[in-house]
Amino acid sequence: MTRIYPYVAALGLAILLAGCAVPGRDMLGVPGQDIEVQGSRFTVFVQGNRAEAIRRNFEYGVGHTGIMERGYIAIQAVSGCDIVPGSYDGDPARMVARLACPTG
Repeated sequence: MTRIYPYVAALGLAILLAGCAVPGRDMLGVPGQDIEVQGSRFTVFVQGNRAEAIRRNFEYGVGHTGIMERGYIAIQAVSGCDIVPGSYDGDPARMVARLACPTG
């Protein structure tokens, strides 16, 4: 029984943290905006010409490409800006991008 305890504890911690939307340190203190895109829930943080999206829901069996595409849409929708080509990066849990916002 004691050999399985670390795995049970890790699973419990993962479940607790699954609903958290804690951005990277560059975005700490920046208010996030929640958005849902095609069933994926994100909190998007925008500061200047940078954005970060944190996926908030558990998606079982979904390919990484689909989640990444929805994160891209979420960042553009919340920021109102285009994403600089080649700047979008991350993984299905956390996506980052540089923004090209209209001036004026």
